Amino acid sequence: MITSRNSGSDASPEPDAVWPLSGATEPGPPTAVPSVVGVADLRATNAAAVLAVVRSADPHPRLSELARATSLSRPTVEAITEELADSGLIEAAPTPSARGQRSPGRPARRFRFRPHAGFVVGVDVRPRSVTACLADLDSEPVAVERRAVRADLSGPARAQAVTSAIQATLDLAEVSASQVWAATLGTPGLVDRGNTRVRQADNLRTWTEVDIVGVLRDLLGCPVAVENDANLAALGEQWRGAGGTAPDPSTGEMVFVLLGERLGSGVITGGRLLRGHHGAAGEIGFIHFSGDGRRDRPGLDPLPADTIRAAAAADPDAVAAIEVYGRRLADGLAPVLLALDPALVVLGTGLFPDPAGLPAAEILRTAAQHHADGLLVDPPRWQLSALGDDAVLTGAVRFALSSVEVVLRTRPTSLNT
Repeated sequence: MITSRNSGSDASPEPDAVWPLSGATEPGPPTAVPSVVGVADLRATNAAAVLAVVRSADPHPRLSELARATSLSRPTVEAITEELADSGLIEAAPTPSARGQRSPGRPARRFRFRPHAGFVVGVDVRPRSVTACLADLDSEPVAVERRAVRADLSGPARAQAVTSAIQATLDLAEVSASQVWAATLGTPGLVDRGNTRVRQADNLRTWTEVDIVGVLRDLLGCPVAVENDANLAALGEQWRGAGGTAPDPSTGEMVFVLLGERLGSGVITGGRLLRGHHGAAGEIGFIHFSGDGRRDRPGLDPLPADTIRAAAAADPDAVAAIEVYGRRLADGLAPVLLALDPALVVLGTGLFPDPAGLPAAEILRTAAQHHADGLLVDPPRWQLSALGDDAVLTGAVRFALSSVEVVLRTRPTSLNT
């Protein structure tokens, strides 16, 4: 849980953070009002209850409305609002205009949440790019920095590119590192169950030799997690993308397929991320796909860019090549889909960064779905990513924000502001 910050290299280690979306715990809704209970940390629990009402109420609530909603006395609510205001989490809201109506005395104070009280950072690391996003506590992006990098960068050089991109977002938004409360980095490869270390990343030279969590913790002084990029893309789609349009969104049964320089997937089951015993669930890039004679190597080679362009322009040979690729993808995924029985398969569009190539992506989706339908008992629905190139970054912001939400729902005033 986030309760303190590191002020430098000699500071005591950061307490273990809670990452609700890692699969270890069941995340609660961000606006759920915590139960008020008579325990030793009653004041902190009451503060969380008041803050939750302030965040969810529309219009902004008055003291009397806060007391009614939390079943706390007015003096207790007044003391808590002062404490929350002192910590920077809430502020007095402008008084609505009475439109000609006269009211004796001062109007009752209303309170609103301050989303810029703190921030989170999400990072998307790829072989040829690094993207950082600074978002506020309402998950709104405040600053984004995208930088191209060489694919053959060493691990330390890539880490430097990451810190430089993050610092650029802070400078752009005029936010200090001390205002960042959590950060998550998405990366290709295998990540340990504790979200602290990249175990394997074949396409990023010496990346596993870098303690990227430690590097970012030194930069920001806050809890940091690292997670597989396909897993974060799945969380992003579930939160803000295609997952919201699934036949039954509450079940959260979805497979996100990362199509780009590498092949991977993120699995949402029971509404939560499935990571597996070693944190390697969804690594479909290790499947040996049929049809290309490369039995010695797993995965699927990316589609050539010229084939994608030609297929988008309706060239018959290119369309046929895309359809074959889609059928091969479905062949490899079929056992996975039979085992998981998802409601939805979302295809990432990393192979189709140019909007002009999306017709080719639709050809691929149609071919894969049609072929898979004949291989499965209860075929899922297939659709293209709604977030496109931002899926991983969106998931990284969501992952980081979930850790902050744990504290806002339990001990909000313990956050340094």
